[in-house]
Amino acid sequence: MDQLNPPHDENLAKALRAKRRKLGFGRLWHQAEARFRRSEFRLTLFAACAGVIAGFCVVIISGIVEFAHHLVFNVNSFTGISGAQHIDPMLTFLGPSIGGLLVGVSIIAHTRWRQRTPVDPIEANALHGGRMSVLDSLVLVGHNILSAGCGASVGLEACYTQIGGGFASKLGQMLNLRRADLRVLVGCGTAAAIAAAFDAPLAGAAYAFELVIGVYTISALAPVAVAAFMGNLVAKLLFHPSFVVAISVQNIAIGDYPLALLLGIVCAMAGIGVMRLVTYIEQVIRHTQLPPLLRPMLGGAVVGSLGQFSPQVLSAGHGALHILSHIQQSWPLLLAIFLFKCLASAVSIGTGFRGGLFFASLFLGGLLGKLYALGLAGVGYAPDEALSLYIIAGMSGFAAAVVGAPLTMIVLALEVTGAINITGVIMLTVLAASLTAREFFGYSFATWRFHLRGESIRSAQDVAWIRSLTVGSLMRRDVPHSPNNQPLRQFRDAFPLGSYRHVLNMDENGSYAGLIDVAHAHAAELDDLADVLLMDDLAEFRNVTLSPELTAREAATTFDRANTDVLAVVHDRKVVGVLSEAYMLRRYAAELEKNRRDAFGEA
Repeated sequence: MDQLNPPHDENLAKALRAKRRKLGFGRLWHQAEARFRRSEFRLTLFAACAGVIAGFCVVIISGIVEFAHHLVFNVNSFTGISGAQHIDPMLTFLGPSIGGLLVGVSIIAHTRWRQRTPVDPIEANALHGGRMSVLDSLVLVGHNILSAGCGASVGLEACYTQIGGGFASKLGQMLNLRRADLRVLVGCGTAAAIAAAFDAPLAGAAYAFELVIGVYTISALAPVAVAAFMGNLVAKLLFHPSFVVAISVQNIAIGDYPLALLLGIVCAMAGIGVMRLVTYIEQVIRHTQLPPLLRPMLGGAVVGSLGQFSPQVLSAGHGALHILSHIQQSWPLLLAIFLFKCLASAVSIGTGFRGGLFFASLFLGGLLGKLYALGLAGVGYAPDEALSLYIIAGMSGFAAAVVGAPLTMIVLALEVTGAINITGVIMLTVLAASLTAREFFGYSFATWRFHLRGESIRSAQDVAWIRSLTVGSLMRRDVPHSPNNQPLRQFRDAFPLGSYRHVLNMDENGSYAGLIDVAHAHAAELDDLADVLLMDDLAEFRNVTLSPELTAREAATTFDRANTDVLAVVHDRKVVGVLSEAYMLRRYAAELEKNRRDAFGEA
């Protein structure tokens, strides 16, 4: 029997060694997987995939809209309807009107089906940790295609970024990415969409950082840049037409710089006027009590009527911008087109057409820049290159004021013109426009819309973690209490000094009646009154309480006003807990540090 033991022991030892090797390999595999999950290379790889998807979507959407323009308006020119020399007046009127009816029907159907508002990339990153619905995004894209295809004065850039961010968000959710990585990936999708639409990868990356991610970090640079490059590459491979503005500026005079500064201020004031006009028209339409189904049709009829004056009023204005610097137009004609275009854009969005003001603001800025140059020529300042220079400067300044992305507009102007020597003029115009808009208005068009809905969002910076840090999630629930008719001596016996810091005072109905400081209740000057005083006489902060739904920031304001470090949390006069300022601030600081580390890609 002893001879059988060695083989048995040897087999057991081999099995143990194999198990150790397997466990060791598994540990190494899990370590490598965890390292890959946190690596920038992994996120960059996913960003490239998001960029490819966004590039394909941009090309498909733009192709559908071009086909719709040909079908509805019988336009064959590469400049589209806004650059056409002539469109049949009946088609000009009926196209937006019938299209508005279809848009109204589709919006009502979607409202009854989904009963929620689609979340755009800025709102998703600010409030939802980068989570977007692809289905809602596709529906919004359909509305935008209908709106732009029928000639409404709206741009497609909103649906480009919506679908790019939506597919990127879905990809990140399928891969179970961390919150910070998911937000970056949504920015990657929008960067690729803008890069594909304008043939401007740098502008696409800047757009993502300024408007969608909300902060520039080195860890996010590679994913965003790669996504923008891939989106632009896909668009080029599929022969998507490039957005190029031909300009040649050999010499820039010293006088152009202060004049560019003044143009930026003019652009900002005009941009603020357009944004307020959209809100005003929405209010007017709402007060008319016109059924929501018919509002876009009314807006389409107005746009179609304005389009009788010039086709440049229709659509986003791509074609009209291409020919702006190549045709001679008098200043009264330009001024009329500018005013009609402002009204058409405001009416389109104010009556319910889906789309944005990105490209419309570029065209409006170009018109304003050309008017500005003609005005300078009228007072004797007319360099040869002034016309083209101020068209580009006006485009950049007006769009910076409306869109709220100054760096994007600077880079976009340089990329689409290829004229590096105009950098100083463009920077001055954009910075003047951006500063003026922020000083006198305080919002971009996107954040202004959030403000009207009651959302306090000024950018895409992640504020959802602040909103989730509520009083209800931070408060202590196991708080002692005493009746308000209890004598002080009985209270001292029930709650010795050092047992608790604060005790809740409750009335006969069990409702909140104040907060009692245990140390103050044991003060020596109250010893002679221990049998006379009731706890109701010592209760403080009867009318100063917190609600469970308050955020930590709002609670901090209440603590500061009450000049105390502890308050009761009350709901419907019933006490649900107690919160101390010190604990709340510790939690807030910890979450703030965690959010900072996530944003900068630190472990």
